This record gives sequence, structure tokens and C-alpha cells, in this order.
Amino acid sequence: MSSRLLSTIIILELLILKTAEKILLISLDLFNSQGERHTTSVDIANELDISPGNLYYHYKGKDDIINALVDSYISKINAIPQSTENHEDFYKYLFYCLETMHLFRFLFQNIAEISTQYPAITSKLQRLAKFQREHLRNSLTELQKNGTLTGTSTDIDLLLDIISLTLFQSLNYYQMQGDSLSNPDIVYRTLMTIYFSLQPYYQEDSDTPEIKMAILNKTLIKKT
Repeated sequence: MSSRLLSTIIILELLILKTAEKILLISLDLFNSQGERHTTSVDIANELDISPGNLYYHYKGKDDIINALVDSYISKINAIPQSTENHEDFYKYLFYCLETMHLFRFLFQNIAEISTQYPAITSKLQRLAKFQREHLRNSLTELQKNGTLTGTSTDIDLLLDIISLTLFQSLNYYQMQGDSLSNPDIVYRTLMTIYFSLQPYYQEDSDTPEIKMAILNKTLIKKT
């Protein structure tokens, strides 16, 4: 293992993972910390103290590694509960989406460049984004039907655009501002941005202040 500082969680995971899984874990850490463009297959092998040949035995190169990471990202997004019973569930869904996107943030720091350089992943990400957008539309429509949200169908369409843009472009914005993208607080900051976008459309008798405080206090999701 190189002298580069790794988190305790990553070190513990490396102790129990198989080589192929270790390659993905270290690749993700390197892509997030120093950028995909500045990380080579040799860098990944050196980080793991394995030969490039050993790495190529599991993955033919960076293309295969990134494709495997995208598959892992998609799997995690698809595993998020999609209940739309109330607006708390709605915000929890958004939180888990944002948390997963933050975990795989290298994909979204410059998604246009990544998609151009690795065209095989473009259709996968587009299908997933379309699925997420449709789920968000259904959620907003359900919140409108149960009286939590007001507004017309046009309002819902505009809110959907705002939420989608915030989800997929927030990391670019924070990066442009010079913020540390490794800070997990970014997830709650983005969630609060979405909350304030929706706030004018909430019914007066809804319990949205409780959601607002949970987001502000970072207690929406109880960590065990």
C-alpha cells in the first residue's frame, strides 16, 4: 500500500475484499480525490502494491474499471426505496440519491467529459437519469394529489426540471465555488436547496417545517 492517506473505512474494507473488489474501491477513491483524468491504471496498481499485470488480469484497463463502477452506481441507485407515500419519503429518496452520487462524485464533476471519453457508459447513465426523472415526476404528482403540494401541471414540470438540474449539476457548482467535494455536508446543502425550491408550493397545513429542521440539523436519516 502506498503512503497516501486512506480513510479507516477503506483500509478495513481492503482487508476483507477480493482483489477485483479492492481494485474498484481504490479506483473510486483515486478518481474522487485526484480526478479520473489524472489517474492511470499504473497509479491504481501502485496504490494496491500489485503489478499492472495483476490489475489487467481482472480489468483490461481504465475503461473496464469505470464501466464496473458505473454498474455499481446504478445498482445502488436502483436499490433505494421508492416509496411516495409522503414528502418525508420523498426527501429520503433524494437524500439517498445524493449520497450515492457523492460516493461516485467523479462521474458528476465533469459528466460531459466522462461521457465523451467513455461512450459505453453514456447510454447507461442516460437510462438511469430518465428512470429517476420519471420517479420524481410520479412523486411530485402524488404529493400534489394528496394535498401536500399546490400548483398546476406546468408548475410540476418546472419543479421537476429544477430538482433534476440540482441533483446532477450541484457538484459542478460546488467545485466552481472552490468547496471541498469530499465534504459529505454537500449532500444536505443540496437537499436544502431543493427544499427551498419546493417551499412556495407547500400547503400551509403541511408539516414541512419538521422536514426543514431535519435537513438543517442533518437528522433526516438516522445513522446507526
